[in-house]
Amino acid sequence: MNTPMLLAILALVCGGITAFFSKVAGVNQGYSPSYMIVQAISFVMFAVVIHIVQRHPFELTGKLASFGLVSGIFAGVATLATLVAFRQGGQGSIIFPIVGLGVIVSVTLSFLIYSEPITSTKLVGIGFGIASIVFLSR
Repeated sequence: MNTPMLLAILALVCGGITAFFSKVAGVNQGYSPSYMIVQAISFVMFAVVIHIVQRHPFELTGKLASFGLVSGIFAGVATLATLVAFRQGGQGSIIFPIVGLGVIVSVTLSFLIYSEPITSTKLVGIGFGIASIVFLSR
């Protein structure tokens, strides 16, 4: 298995654990913005440690910094919406798959902006994702 695939699997596992902790915070009626601040602090500390270990200076073009800021806002909205959904009693078996279908947005944007191919196999996979929402929500 190649390195990008192994990294994707690592991201899948870590992302799944992160999502599960959102459920834990919601079930325990945690105040969502406070939880998000603590999560953001640990995220930033992790990035700082990587910079220190790799001895690489902070470098980012203004354009990429702008993308990072906008992305952070979208991530904040997504995280807040997920936390509030769980706080209001949302079931993980329903909320997680719906949130996970964000891949449809990513695939569509990749197709439109970077002309990545959308194959029939990819469309079938997205169809299975949508079908999972239908089955899990019943």
